[in-house]
Amino acid sequence: MKKIIFWGKDENDDRLINEVILGMKTVTCTPKVWYYNDPIEEPTVIGDLVAVFDRRGNQRCTVEITENYEIPYGLVDDRIAKGENCLSVEEFYDDHNFCWEEPLRNEGLSLTNETIIVVEYFKRRIVI
Repeated sequence: MKKIIFWGKDENDDRLINEVILGMKTVTCTPKVWYYNDPIEEPTVIGDLVAVFDRRGNQRCTVEITENYEIPYGLVDDRIAKGENCLSVEEFYDDHNFCWEEPLRNEGLSLTNETIIVVEYFKRRIVI
């Protein structure tokens, strides 16, 4: 089974996982350069079951991929923002700029409106 780790401020920050478990978070996004970075892990396709882990290595639930696609970062819309449990597109950008800008910069990359991101919609299937 494929897996995903939802990151937080530190290894004890389970906010995103709890939002998934409660059905509040139904989308995840990743810069394409990171998404295809793991040669062992295949990209998800619709219908895939994905194990959700916390940063401590505990599986917390399983989700089913319902939709996925690539878009430029600058085209994030309200549907993506709401699925990420953000109040607005502006909040989405604030959160993701905070999380992605510095790590991308450390890799010699920049986060721009043209940066391609992978968007994955999912529904919670199993809570452990």
